[in-house]
Amino acid sequence: MVDHHSSAATSSASVASAPARSEDPTWAHARAVPNAKNNTICLHCNKLIKGGGITRLKYHLAGIRGQVESCKVVSSDIRFQMKQMIEELKKSKETKKRIQSEIGNPYGDPFDVDEEEEVRVVEKSPPQTLGKRKSRGKDVDIDMGQIRVKKKIKSYFAPRTTPGAQPSIRSALATKAMIDKAKMNVARWWYHSNVPFYASQSPYYQPMIDSIASIGPGFKGPSFYELSGPLLRNAVHEVNDFLLDIKNDWKVYGCSVMSDGWTNQKQQPIMNFLVYSPRGAMFLKSIDTSGLTKDAETLFNIFDSVVQEIGVEYIVQLITDNASAYKKAGKKLQQKYGTLFWSPCAAHCIDLMLENLANPKWFPLVDEAIKKAKKITKFIYNHGVVLDLMRQDFTNGRE
Repeated sequence: MVDHHSSAATSSASVASAPARSEDPTWAHARAVPNAKNNTICLHCNKLIKGGGITRLKYHLAGIRGQVESCKVVSSDIRFQMKQMIEELKKSKETKKRIQSEIGNPYGDPFDVDEEEEVRVVEKSPPQTLGKRKSRGKDVDIDMGQIRVKKKIKSYFAPRTTPGAQPSIRSALATKAMIDKAKMNVARWWYHSNVPFYASQSPYYQPMIDSIASIGPGFKGPSFYELSGPLLRNAVHEVNDFLLDIKNDWKVYGCSVMSDGWTNQKQQPIMNFLVYSPRGAMFLKSIDTSGLTKDAETLFNIFDSVVQEIGVEYIVQLITDNASAYKKAGKKLQQKYGTLFWSPCAAHCIDLMLENLANPKWFPLVDEAIKKAKKITKFIYNHGVVLDLMRQDFTNGRE
């Protein structure tokens, strides 16, 4: 037979003699006094608070008079958080009293748990036994017929700013002037750093704001060293992991290799290779073809090295320009492996068909229209505001 009174007394004694709970966020603002039960020292003003433990310290930090003298050094953000925690404590105590009165427990108050604990009542079948309480900071199961008390540490979060999320009390009470000031601070940094306005359309923009808001005041942004060093390396690792995930899909679905030759601003001939799969197109590599003769044999060797790098068993087709040298190289590669085939680039074929239409000798009106179109295109892409307007109102984000 279980001695409920002795068990409860032992549990209460162990709780009373337990050290300060590290799970309570209030302990980040105080330290316990050695060999002095329930005495604490505020880390902000160094005031010694005798008795009351962590609860009295919360009243001290919250600035609620009557219990203890208010802290004059603590920030308004911490003061607000402490007030919220005290309100939660009051609600928790009311819930405990209401549940105790409803069940009429003859063994005292089994819900006498710490301030951070959550009480839940669920249906449970007999036997009617009182289970042991575990040490502080751990879960406690006390079965009493149809009653189960589940102890759980609460989490306190800063205001959520994600769209559609329910705002906290603090964010809901933020005035228009406070919001305007915050936006103006962001705008000053934006203008001073000469960041293009369309950068606000980045999918990473709002998550950045949310993460800063969740931490609250005092958050320091990444330094020049962090941005150019460890954070950059982490970003590169993330991209490499993402590309590796795409490459694994090539083994399942196959892929197409696309070759694109162009000339950069230094008038150097460059050959880009992209790989297309159901996951999308991925840039593979660039080859500087300066000093190389683009005959069929040279192009075949370049294409062959790319095919071996990817894995011939994963490639469905090779797509290149429709020039005769590219066509010969593609056919030769197709004959060598037999598991892939060469396809001419549709865009290049259309370009060849329309090339004569832009000849000023034969079609001066078309030539003039194309020159105007080039000027308009250059103007749009050289002005961020106009480019953003085009993407938002006319092309639905397409180029």
